[in-house]
Amino acid sequence: MKAIGVRSLLILSILLTVVSAVITYLNVQQKKESIALVIHTYKVIQASTRLISLLKDMEIGHRGYLITADTTFLQPYREALMDIDHDIDTLTSLVKGNQQQLQILQERITPLVDRKKSHLEESLLILKSVGRDSASHFAGMKIAKARMDSILFWTTNFTQNEQALLKERSENLEQRYFINDVIRFSSFALIGITSLAALITIAAKEKDNKRLLVELQQLNQQLEQKVKERTRELEDANKNLVRLNEEKNHFLAITTHDLKAPLAGISGLLEVIKLEPGTLSTRHLDYIQLMEETCENMQRLISELLDLSRIEQGTTHLDIKDLSVTKVLSELEDHFRSWASKKNIELIFSNQVDSTTITTDHDLLIRILDNVISNAIKFSPPNKTVTIMVTNEDRHVRFDIIDQGPGITAEDQRKLFQKFQKLSARPTNGESSSGLGLSIVKDLVSLLKGTIQVESENGHGSCFIIRFPNGQDHILG
Repeated sequence: MKAIGVRSLLILSILLTVVSAVITYLNVQQKKESIALVIHTYKVIQASTRLISLLKDMEIGHRGYLITADTTFLQPYREALMDIDHDIDTLTSLVKGNQQQLQILQERITPLVDRKKSHLEESLLILKSVGRDSASHFAGMKIAKARMDSILFWTTNFTQNEQALLKERSENLEQRYFINDVIRFSSFALIGITSLAALITIAAKEKDNKRLLVELQQLNQQLEQKVKERTRELEDANKNLVRLNEEKNHFLAITTHDLKAPLAGISGLLEVIKLEPGTLSTRHLDYIQLMEETCENMQRLISELLDLSRIEQGTTHLDIKDLSVTKVLSELEDHFRSWASKKNIELIFSNQVDSTTITTDHDLLIRILDNVISNAIKFSPPNKTVTIMVTNEDRHVRFDIIDQGPGITAEDQRKLFQKFQKLSARPTNGESSSGLGLSIVKDLVSLLKGTIQVESENGHGSCFIIRFPNGQDHILG
């Protein structure tokens, strides 16, 4: 049985308990009603009996006075006369809800009692006016006895009706007691059955839970074993990756080192050849320039690969010192002036810092700015302007490199600082691009605790913003 079965059984048990409680309450109320009916009937019978007793007291007092002329016999007569009206009112109040009884009281008993009282009063008047014999004769008339018999008859009938009514009501209540008891005991039986069913279901559920717990523990042990095995496999794979990465870095270091020497030799030979211009034709000079540009691109690629290797290995050395902002800008201007002039691009260097120095690593700063400025020249069409502006911002030095190139699309901006990413924009004069430069720039800026961001709109140029903390505590912290 599912959990919903247990829930249904519990709900049914609660409902049956509520029904049993309601029936018990009704039984209590019915018992109270039964007691009230008995008390009511007792009061009616008591009042009826008292009425007869009062009438007899009147007759006895009246007869004693007629016989003895002793006025002490009038005392019970007068008391009974006063109490009879009150007793009639009490009976009226008790039976006002029963039309039959009220009718007997008002149409039979009360008129007879009133005539009986009048008859006795009239005999006393005869005693005073005529004499004792006449009064005794009047009081002993058969009509007086007949009236008393009628009162007794109707009072007895009145009492019997009340007793019959009590018996009928009692039988109805007994029947209701029986029905309620049957329902109540049935509810108790159903509560017991549902509770037993719920206990059996819960026991079965506990058994299932224990079985599931054992299965879960077994599965958990199997999972832990598999996790341990996978962890060992991952550790082995990670060790293998570390080893392969070290081999890659070692190979890259050897390769780049071995490439630098031949490239330096080729560059040197090209310089020697250029010392004999008279022996070279214009065509040969173009070839030499092309070879020089190729060697320069190769040397740049080698430098980028070495930077990437050092960054990945965490072996980049920082040499933090105070640098002259003016000298840094002058160094960059000397380096890029010739290349920019070949594309007829105007370079504008604007130094607006309050302090004349910046505290950072010279080589890393030059490499960062060199890469960003070279990109600005590389992607700018001829006859444009590239601006390098240095300003103070809070406790930072800010470098803005602004070009008038094609701009960078939103899609390209999302992958701008990732490794080996080729963007949709292309250099304007056929220059090469490795896709590593800006990735290395971002890592180098992070080493100097700085930030780099780009603001660009496609077709409206780009602005690279680089911020460095100006202070040795910022860099070393």
